[in-house]
Amino acid sequence: MDWRIECDHATFEKAKLDPKFPLIVALARAVNALHFVNSAMVHAGEDDSPENTRDRLNSYFFASAIMYEAIKLIRAMVRPFKDDVLFENGLLTVLRDPVAQKIEQDHLNPARNHAVFHFLPETFAETINSATVDTCTFIMCRGELNKDLHYSYADVVTAEILVGFASDTEEFYEVLGKAMAGTRDLVTRFSEHAESLIAHRTKEWGFKFLQGLNTHSATKS
Repeated sequence: MDWRIECDHATFEKAKLDPKFPLIVALARAVNALHFVNSAMVHAGEDDSPENTRDRLNSYFFASAIMYEAIKLIRAMVRPFKDDVLFENGLLTVLRDPVAQKIEQDHLNPARNHAVFHFLPETFAETINSATVDTCTFIMCRGELNKDLHYSYADVVTAEILVGFASDTEEFYEVLGKAMAGTRDLVTRFSEHAESLIAHRTKEWGFKFLQGLNTHSATKS
């Protein structure tokens, strides 16, 4: 069944006056972005073709960078939502979690600031020079289509930036596995708490559950 949460013009105009409204819209945008990268992971095939390996790795990379921004958004919500019990018992627990804080510092920060949203040659150079390898596989591909091509070495270096260890060290794969698992759990917690808060707030503002889809913009005059 198709369905939607919608309000009329008067309700929308009233909701816009609440300073929490743009924060909830931004929160919904963050959840959309995380669902998108998760879809890339889900739809990547299970075999280790270059295309599938590329998509799985980049799903993790982008989820890390988006999650870094999502945590910044939670911080921006602390004061406006200081009296909101659902926020305090949900999203705020993510912000206060020592494990989440460590993941943010050790993995999300390097992802967002050095290798995903920014492509900093100096950071890549530093990481490249820290590793010793016998061979450098720069590109992997199955077939002749560009969509199947994977610049594998670039993603290896990106993983090294996120992990903090060269790929030829014993620690690399252990730390990478823990980082991926920790980030996945953090994304899940954030999304669940965010969606609960979004549902609660939209109901409070007077949005209604309706069947079917409506392709018209909420701001269309």
